[in-house]
Amino acid sequence: MPDSSGISLTEHSSAPVKARMIQAFPTPVACLSYPKAGELNGRLKDLVMSRVKSGGKDFGYKRESAGDLASWGDPGLVELTRWVGRMAAQLVEKLAGVPLAEAYLRSREGESGSGKAPVVGVVASRSWASVYHSGDRHEPHFHPNTAWSAIYYVAAPGPCELDLLDPRPFVDYFDAGISLAGEDQRVRLTCTPGDLVLIPGWLRHAVPAFQDDGVRISLSWNLNYMARSG
Repeated sequence: MPDSSGISLTEHSSAPVKARMIQAFPTPVACLSYPKAGELNGRLKDLVMSRVKSGGKDFGYKRESAGDLASWGDPGLVELTRWVGRMAAQLVEKLAGVPLAEAYLRSREGESGSGKAPVVGVVASRSWASVYHSGDRHEPHFHPNTAWSAIYYVAAPGPCELDLLDPRPFVDYFDAGISLAGEDQRVRLTCTPGDLVLIPGWLRHAVPAFQDDGVRISLSWNLNYMARSG
């Protein structure tokens, strides 16, 4: 639900006018740290570099691994992927205020039928690793047909930056003269290796130019809800 707060306005010498301010279109974004990052990230870095070197894709602005992360057969990577799904599910439950299955059914009124409530989870429909060298960047983009985009930072010599773009498409159509709600501004997240970022799949984001020596490595998952009969 939108956040709201009360303020008082006045008109000349009359009594205060009560008003309710509403943050009408909040965008949920979460950043959290993986508890086992310290014991995993060094090995993950070597694994990603080996995979990208042997069969990766070079887009000119970054290198990317081929094939889903699930196909790599690494137990630590499997455990990390499951943790990412659990964290995304818990985030949805915190935002909705109800269990994931109930939130899923509420969004599909009339589809629940008379049977048992479904078992709902968050699973990866696609996953990959990205490697950035000095000068690389990723222009604004979003992930179609994706409930949540998850980004996990494996290695970097310095801060890992991610720009989130204003999702309101017409905020720059007319210059109103005064900006009150961050119109057409970017929000820059600064993370470190071991951090996970969860954003809605529709939210445009960008990776600013990587200027450090060495490499910056991240893992990404396109997450969606999967329901099955209980």
